Amino acid sequence: MKDSKSFGLLNAPDKGKKALLCALMVVVFIWLPGFVQAGNFQDQTAKLMPGYNDQWAKVAWGDYNNDGYVDIMTRGALWRNNAGTGFTEIAIKGSPGPGLWADFDNDGRLDYYDYGYRGGSINYEPNGKSGANVMYRNTSTSTTTSFQPVPMPSRPMGKSSGASFADFDNNGFVDLYVGGYEGGVNTDAVLFNNKGVFTSSSKDHYNKSPARGVTTCDFDRDGDQDVYVSNYRLVANRLLQNDGKGNLKDVGVSKGVAGDGGRGAWGHTIGSAWGDFDNDGYMDLFVGNFSHPASYQDRAQFLRNPGAGGGKFQLKKALDGDDWQESYASPSLGDYDNDGDLDLFFTTVYGGNNPRLYRNDGNWTFTNVTAEEGLANLSQTYTAAWADFDNDGDLDLITAGKIFVNNESDTGSNHWLKVHLTGDGTTVNSAAIGSQVRITVNGKTMTRQVEGGTGEGNQNDLTLHFGLGNYSGLLNLEITSPTGAVRKIKGVSVDQTVKYVVTGAPVAPARAKNIDKTPTASPAN
Repeated sequence: MKDSKSFGLLNAPDKGKKALLCALMVVVFIWLPGFVQAGNFQDQTAKLMPGYNDQWAKVAWGDYNNDGYVDIMTRGALWRNNAGTGFTEIAIKGSPGPGLWADFDNDGRLDYYDYGYRGGSINYEPNGKSGANVMYRNTSTSTTTSFQPVPMPSRPMGKSSGASFADFDNNGFVDLYVGGYEGGVNTDAVLFNNKGVFTSSSKDHYNKSPARGVTTCDFDRDGDQDVYVSNYRLVANRLLQNDGKGNLKDVGVSKGVAGDGGRGAWGHTIGSAWGDFDNDGYMDLFVGNFSHPASYQDRAQFLRNPGAGGGKFQLKKALDGDDWQESYASPSLGDYDNDGDLDLFFTTVYGGNNPRLYRNDGNWTFTNVTAEEGLANLSQTYTAAWADFDNDGDLDLITAGKIFVNNESDTGSNHWLKVHLTGDGTTVNSAAIGSQVRITVNGKTMTRQVEGGTGEGNQNDLTLHFGLGNYSGLLNLEITSPTGAVRKIKGVSVDQTVKYVVTGAPVAPARAKNIDKTPTASPAN
C-alpha cells in the first residue's frame, strides 16, 4: 500500500518530538529482521485450490456459470469458484489446454477457445491434434457443468502460443486473432465469426514471424479493434490497425512500437499489455521484452499513447539498469493497491530471475515492491492474471502455480468500483469484449477495457476494476462500445459492483440510482 502521510520530525513542536520519536522507534522495530511485516499478498493456494501446482500453465479468468464469482480455466481443468471461499476442480472432457473466454455465440454463457499451447517452454501440440484449435461451447446450467467441442476452421500455423478475442468487423460477434509460433508456418490468422460460425481464408493471414503474445485494443479510439503482436527472435513487433471493416495494416514502425531495430535486431518479445498508465484517457502499451545482456536487444518498455491527433508512441521508461532481468516474459496490469494507477506484474522464465511487481507511483515512475508486498522469490512462470475472485474490492493474483489473496481492502482505506458489462448480443458481443470505461476523478481520466487476452496467452477477469484512492464522492462513467458508441452514467457510488448493458448505438445519458454497496448491486436505469 502506498504511503499517504509523512513524518515531519524537523518541523514538529518541541513538546511533540518525544512522542513522535517513540512512534518512529516502534516503526523501525517492526521492520527489523525477525519482525518482518507481511505484504498485501498472501499465498492461499493450499486452502483455496488444493492440488493446484502447475507452475507453467497459462490461465484465464471467466465466470462460466454466471453466479457473480469468477472462475479459472487452466491447462486441463476448470476451477469453479465457490462464492469466494475456495475453488473446486472440475474435469472437462477433452482436457482443454490454455485458452481464452468469450461468448462466441451470444447465448449469454462464456465459451472457451483452446489455442493449442502445451507445456512449459517450447512444447506444443500441432494443429489438428487433441486440444489444439478447439472451441468449447458452454452448455452448463445452474446445477451442471458441461462443454461441447465445436469444429473450427483450419489454421495456417502448426503451433500457437497466444490469441485474442475481438470483434474486428463490428458485426456483433467476437472474432479471433491467433498467433503462429515456431515448429511450422509462422503465420497468424484472423478467424471471423458470422453468427457463431468461424471462417478464415488466406487474405486474413498476417505477420509471418514468430508470434508469442497477442493483445487487442482500440488504441486510436476510432470505433474498431486493433491488434498488437509480440514477436520473438529479435523480430519487429506488429501493430495492426483496423480500417473498420476487419482489414488490418501494420503501422508498428510509423507508430513507434515495433522496437528500435538497432543493428538489425528488435526484441525477444514474449507478451505485451495495453493500459492507461498516466490516466489521460488513452491506452498506453507495455512491451514485455525478454533480452540477453547485449545492449542492442530491446529492453521491456513503457510506451505512451500520443492521444488525440495520433503520431508516434513515446518511450517513457525501460526496465534497464537495476530493473533489468534477462528472462522477462508475460506481463499483466492491475491496480492492486486501489490508488487509481495501473501497476505491473511481470513474470520471468530463467533460473536466477524472479517475477516482479512494479507499483505505479505516477508520472511514469514505477517502483519494485515485490518483496514488501509478499511476492518475493516466486518461481519462473508464464502465468500472470488478475481478478477479484472473492469480490472484496481488490485484485487477487494467480501466478507460478499459486493463488495470492490481496489484503488491500482489509488493510487499506482506498475506495474502488467494479463495472461488469454485458453486450446486447446484437450490436455488441454479449461478453462486451473490446468495450472501454472511463472515470474522471480530480482531473485524471482512468481507462479500463474488457480484454480478449493479455501477455502471452493469459486473460484477466472481464469485470473491470477501478481503484479510486481516497475519493469517496459520486462518480460519472463513460462507457464506450467496441464500435465507438458512448453511454454516460451519472451519480454512481463507490465501493460496489455495477452492471450495464452495452449497445453499439448511442444511448442517452442516465443517472444511476444509489443502491446497496454489495458485490452484485446493479443500478436500474
